[in-house]
Amino acid sequence: MTLPPPPTPEVVDRDDRLAGLAERWLREPAVGLDTEFVRERTFFARLGLIQVADSEGCYLVDMVAITDRSPLLALVQAPDVTKVFHSPSEDLEIFHHALGCAPEPLFDCQVAATLCGLGGSLGYVHLVSRLFDVELGKGVQRSNWLRRPLSEEQVRYAGLDVAYLLPACERLQARLGESGRETWAEEEFDRLLQNARARLDSAWSYNRLRRPGMSRRQLATLEALSAWREGRARRRDVPRGFVLKDETLVDLARRLPRTAEDLVPVKNLGPRQARRYGPRLLELVRGARSLPEDRLPDRLERSGRRSSSGLSDDLRKLVAGVAADLDVPAEFLVPRRTLEAWATRSLERGVWVWPAEVDGWRRSVLEPEVERSGLLESGLARIRRNRSLRR
Repeated sequence: MTLPPPPTPEVVDRDDRLAGLAERWLREPAVGLDTEFVRERTFFARLGLIQVADSEGCYLVDMVAITDRSPLLALVQAPDVTKVFHSPSEDLEIFHHALGCAPEPLFDCQVAATLCGLGGSLGYVHLVSRLFDVELGKGVQRSNWLRRPLSEEQVRYAGLDVAYLLPACERLQARLGESGRETWAEEEFDRLLQNARARLDSAWSYNRLRRPGMSRRQLATLEALSAWREGRARRRDVPRGFVLKDETLVDLARRLPRTAEDLVPVKNLGPRQARRYGPRLLELVRGARSLPEDRLPDRLERSGRRSSSGLSDDLRKLVAGVAADLDVPAEFLVPRRTLEAWATRSLERGVWVWPAEVDGWRRSVLEPEVERSGLLESGLARIRRNRSLRR
């Protein structure tokens, strides 16, 4: 299906014009949304544009010029207007910061395309090409979206970024309906919103930094260091790495330094940073050292251990087979890291322990195959044989 060329987008830089358009958007069943921003040396993105597509055209809301954001807040909170995005993880975080909430309900064309068998992580340009035989080109995504006036090329690019969202949503919804996967898509969209909210929590950075093999005391130290860095980066509005790099926090937690001299060999902790942050870092380490055992975090299970490697391989093949039958990527169905941890925990407990990430529709399609596979029994028998041979 080939669509006519989209109309020239309108730049909306007056509060009264935005208010009038928003009244119309609230009567639409769906709108397409995207953002353009700059995020190079700041913690929070500097929002330049919010693009909106409706049944009549495309609009570039100039967030540098607009002073009253309440019409946008009403739109993103409207329960009867579906907000259509393409791969919105970063957009959701930006909406949270700019308006205090994420757009709901939402529809993600990228996830929907995956569930429709069009491939995993399909980019917007390729999706439009696949659905409508339209070649968009890459445009000016690395442009400075805070500089005014916007160039003609910027206006064109920003408009195209939302011009095909609504027709793509319509086409993908039809395919989801034909395959009976509408509820699967809704689960995925809810997961996107949950993940976006989780990223706002300072614990998100700690969970991303945890490493297998770290002791509970080291993890408590890493948690304290991560929370301190998160707070400092947010207050100063600088990237986390501008305070201390990830590998520096991990190395500090592993070394558990007691003195200023112990800070010298820490990775990427230069003399200037050691002088500036050293006393506070040592204080945080001392605090973690003094925590009672019952307040220490659980260790991160090491995935892919030798004892579970056989089950991991067998389980990976089973997941790949189910994914092929569903015409979705195996990594989308069960990420490799989740799969290996799943195998490890199940072997340790002697029963299938279903990960939180493998719930809903994923579990419904996998559980029958997993339960009748006999893989866990084979894995446990393999461990018993190996133990008897070592004796």
